[in-house]
Parts: sequence; structure tokens; C-alpha cells
Amino acid sequence: MVQHQTGTSEAEEMYLITVARAIEDGRTEPVSMSHVATQLDVTGVSVNQMIRKLDARGYVDYEPYRGVSLTGRGRIVASSILRRRRLWGVFLSEQLGLSPARADDIACDLEHVTPDDVADLLSGFLGDPSSGPQGRAIPTGADEVSLPAAEPLSMIAAGTRASIVAVDLPDALAAFVADQGLTPGVSIEVLGVGKRGDRLVAIDGACLHLGTDIADGIRMEIR
Repeated sequence: MVQHQTGTSEAEEMYLITVARAIEDGRTEPVSMSHVATQLDVTGVSVNQMIRKLDARGYVDYEPYRGVSLTGRGRIVASSILRRRRLWGVFLSEQLGLSPARADDIACDLEHVTPDDVADLLSGFLGDPSSGPQGRAIPTGADEVSLPAAEPLSMIAAGTRASIVAVDLPDALAAFVADQGLTPGVSIEVLGVGKRGDRLVAIDGACLHLGTDIADGIRMEIR
């Protein structure tokens, strides 16, 4: 099993970055165990065992019946791994021409075996990019970073410009918003606010009206 230089295994790191990505997407801590299980496609028993192990090692705080939060130590590891993943994603998409989705999938393997000094060299080679191929922020490499907060589009005020960081929708709706150009990394402006959370947005000069069911599932970061 691959062991990271901080002493965490690949499996442990996957749990930590799953919690970190949930926070990025706007979920408040503690993140539910069921969400972690769904994202990793594992059983509740497996999640419970690993989270308790990470809690004992000081990487997370586990609250029974509530969920899991990252400690400062856990954030350091999660940020380090996400930094590697997104840097490799940029390399694979920009230098080799892979699609953002495939680049991210392959980078998931490389993230666990890349030393800090190599990640720094990779970042310099790429011009120190600030975001990965799917629009998510690349941590800077500082010991502990603040994971960028994301809010659902249904909470963004009129007149605000923000960038999409994630789309968490059923397949049919996700395909629809992708067809409209609403994908991670895209910047939009909120033109109007409906009473039930629906939003009128501008993207590339076009206006779109998005119902609450869609606006709730699009996570935004105000830049």
C-alpha cells in the first residue's frame, strides 16, 4: 500500500480529501458519514472504522450521530494531496490534451506518490496555476490552508459575479446544465433573484433562468 511522506496511507488520504471536497462544495462540518460513504462507494461499517482510526491519529474529529470534521493536521494532508492532484490535472490536460474529467481521474493515482519538492517543481513548470482543469482552487502548499467556501447558487445575491466550483445534481439535470455551459471554472453573474431561490444568470452574453432544484445543486465561489 502506498504510504505518503506524512505517514498516511492512500486509503486514509482518500477519506481526508473526500471530507475536504465536501467542505469546498459548501457542506458544513461535521460532514455526515453517509455522504463520505456515498462518495467513496463503501459501506457504513468501513467508513466508521476508518474515521475512528483517523480520529485516534488526530486527523479528524468524529462526533457520533453527527459526522466528521478535519483537524488542522487533517487539513494539511488533504490540502497537500489536493494540490498534487490538481497540478497533475493541469499538466495532463494542458500538456497532453486530456479532457478535464480524464485528467482528474488519472491524477487521482499520481497524487499519492508525488513528493513535495516534485509538486513544487511541477507548479513552477506550469506557471503556478491557481485552479485545476475542473475549476477547483489549487492549494498553495502552505502548512495549513483555508479550504475555499462554496455556496449554492440559490444563495448568491443579485449583482454578484461568482465561479462555479462544483455541480451536484442528478444525471439528467447535470447533463442539462453542462449543455448550457454551466461547468466548474465558469464565471457567471446573477442578474435576478426569485422568491423560491430560482436565479436569472448571465453566461457568455446569454441569460438563463434556473429553477431552485438546479440552483441548489450548483456550488459557487465568489471571487
